[in-house]
Amino acid sequence: MNYVITSILSSSFGGRTKSLLRRTKNLCIDGNLPFTIITTNYNPNYNRVYKSYYKEGYLPEDVKMINIYDYLAKRSYTVKKENLPVEEEGLQSFEVEKEKVYRFFDNGEYVLYKNFTHPNNGIKFIDEMDPANRMRKVRKEFNYNGLCHKKIIYKQGTTNKIEEIFYDEHGKAYLNKNYNGTSEEKLVRIYYFNENEILEFTSEKELFKYCFELMIENNSTVICDARLLDRPLIEMKADVKKVFVLHSSHLTGEDINELKPSYKYLINQYDNLDAIVTLTEQQKNDLVQIINDDRKIKVIPHSTPINTSFEINRENKFVYMGRLTPEKQIDHLIEAYNIARRDIGDYTLDIYGDGNEKDNLSQLINRYNLQNKVTLKGRTNNPEKAFSSAKASFITSKYEGFGLVIMESLNNGCPVVAYDMKYGPSDLIEHEKNGLIVERNNVQELARAMVKVTKVNYNVDQLPNKFSDQYFVDSWVNLLSGREKKGFFSSFFK
Repeated sequence: MNYVITSILSSSFGGRTKSLLRRTKNLCIDGNLPFTIITTNYNPNYNRVYKSYYKEGYLPEDVKMINIYDYLAKRSYTVKKENLPVEEEGLQSFEVEKEKVYRFFDNGEYVLYKNFTHPNNGIKFIDEMDPANRMRKVRKEFNYNGLCHKKIIYKQGTTNKIEEIFYDEHGKAYLNKNYNGTSEEKLVRIYYFNENEILEFTSEKELFKYCFELMIENNSTVICDARLLDRPLIEMKADVKKVFVLHSSHLTGEDINELKPSYKYLINQYDNLDAIVTLTEQQKNDLVQIINDDRKIKVIPHSTPINTSFEINRENKFVYMGRLTPEKQIDHLIEAYNIARRDIGDYTLDIYGDGNEKDNLSQLINRYNLQNKVTLKGRTNNPEKAFSSAKASFITSKYEGFGLVIMESLNNGCPVVAYDMKYGPSDLIEHEKNGLIVERNNVQELARAMVKVTKVNYNVDQLPNKFSDQYFVDSWVNLLSGREKKGFFSSFFK
């Protein structure tokens, strides 16, 4: 069996999850390989994510998905939905928000709070209040089916957690997490109630390792897409092939010896893994200089169905596509646009994506009075349309693992202007041919490049074969082949 382990799958996702899903789908359909994806975050409504992935075609139904908490709880998502009433016997209610939020009083004393903001006004949580300080002392959380899946107990007089108790679909506790009771919410220990015994773990990574050893049978292949899970996978006792994918730069800066803390363990454990997959040759070369061995480092770039013809008529606009987060440095793009605005005529800039920088970017746009020129468009499910109608796309990140949007832009005939960051631009962009590579963090040069692309028609050729789906599948099948065997999950999902 083949497994993918990752920290989270969500209904709305970024580049890393997108590439994980495309890889799994392609290897399942075109590589004829069975796959199960294991997640480690807590989500009591994961079945909705799974259904959306199948419905939207992100994954075929042959790919199975399971979460470690669902596994421990033996959660089936088939238990009949419960509709909890608003009223509480013996208590008076006050409607805070119509049909959604209520406070309850016992002979004038505030004792209970109910929130019905799940879809269809289903119960989301109930707070038991401490009358001494009008703060919650216990919160009961409910899933979309109206079942209590977790109870949180707070340190008296604070909103600091001291305990979380997790329940299965029949109301039986299967897990308990203890915290130190401070605002940092440091995890102290975890208890798992397994049949007639209690197992103790001192960290989530210990719990992850325990779950992997239960869920993944010997002679399987495991692909790890999250640095959080490197240690649990490497330390698990099962005889499995362990493959680690680097989706981002492993460096803190330009010095190849300055590793990000999250990558140190993986690189130090090089002898205990089977393969590291990078997305670019440049990142592989940097790793080899640290490890002094390239036998386990494989380069398999992202892939796409390669276009053979492009849209000819393009509008006078630029596009950015990606998350609105500080490391993407979209403020550089707005600053460059403001510098170049007199020389680029009626060209506009459309910024696609969501993230915590949205408000800051909106303020910057207003500061320069660019409201009619620069637009925050939000997320799009059709990036191809945006790329195919734009004069150029831009990427100004501090770092990337590959720059998936560069490939998507070029595959739609749209030239790319990119900072010369690690990694991606130099593998995809031929300077002055299908785009421009700009000195990293040089906003003035970025502005000059913006002007230049309005005056030059760059020739964007068909992407090379190494970025094709067929090359991608062949490369991965070659890497993963030879270690498959039916086991636990084959019977679990039968």
